[in-house]
Amino acid sequence: MTTCPVCGGTLPAQRGPRARRYCSRACQAKAYRARQRQDREHRPPPGEERELLEAYADVPAMELADTLAGAARRLAGALNAGLPADGFDLGVVARIPVVLAARARQAAPAAQARHGIPDPRLAAPTAAVIDLAADPAPSRPEVQAPPPEPSRDDSVPSSPQPAGAPAKTAPARRKRLSQKAARAVADGARLVKGADHRDTHRWNLTAEDGTVLGYVEPSYGGTGRTGRNGWNHRLAESLAASGPYKTREEAALQCALTWIRVATAPLRRTLTVD
Repeated sequence: MTTCPVCGGTLPAQRGPRARRYCSRACQAKAYRARQRQDREHRPPPGEERELLEAYADVPAMELADTLAGAARRLAGALNAGLPADGFDLGVVARIPVVLAARARQAAPAAQARHGIPDPRLAAPTAAVIDLAADPAPSRPEVQAPPPEPSRDDSVPSSPQPAGAPAKTAPARRKRLSQKAARAVADGARLVKGADHRDTHRWNLTAEDGTVLGYVEPSYGGTGRTGRNGWNHRLAESLAASGPYKTREEAALQCALTWIRVATAPLRRTLTVD
C-alpha cells in the first residue's frame, strides 16, 4: 500500500504509469503550491539576476548550454574520481542556469505577442513549462474520443453498394474540452526524453496520464558548431513544426498553448466515404 505524500493517507494498490500519487485534488493542489513556493525561494534576488543577464548579454543561448554541459561533465568526472571540484566549473553551474531561466521568462511574453497568443497569466497554463522538472502529479482521466455515430440524416436515400464494400460511417470525433479542462491538462504536462532521444534529441510534452501532447525538437540551420539555431515544436498528430524558439522551455510553452487552442476548438462533423 502506498501513502499520499501530503497528508499520509492510504492509497489503494495501483500499478502502471497512471497510478495515482495523491489521495485527492486538494492534496494535489497543495503539493503544486509547495513546488511553486520552493521555486520562488530558490530564485536569486532581482539584483543578482540582472547582473548575470548583463554579464552574459552577448553570449548566445546555445553556447551557454554547451558551456554548462561541459562543466557538468567535468564536475561529474571529478566526483567519480574523488578529486576536488574545479572552482570555475562550480561557478558556471551556479550562474548559467540562472541566466537561461531568466532569458526564458523574458522571451515568453515577446514570443506570444509575435504570434498573437494572449498572456499566459490570464488565459493559459502558468506551470506547463516553467515547472517541467517537478515531480509528476496524479493522473487525470484520459481524454478519449467517443465511438463513431451513424448518420442521422434519413432524407438522403442510400445508394446500393457492391458486396464487401465498406459502408458510410462518421469518423470518430475527439472530445472538445473547455478552457479550464484544457489548461488543467497542460498544467500537468512535463517534458520527457523521447525513446529515440539519443539520436534525435527530441523531447515529448507528456500529460499526467501518459498522453503525448506534442514534441519539442532541435531546429537546425545555424552557422555554429552544432548547426542548431533553436527549438521547434509540433503537436503529436501533426507533421507541421513551428519555430525556431531560443530555448527548449519556450518551445514547450508554445506547444502547450497550441494544444489548448486545438483541444478547445469547435468540432466539425464530417462524413467520409472510404
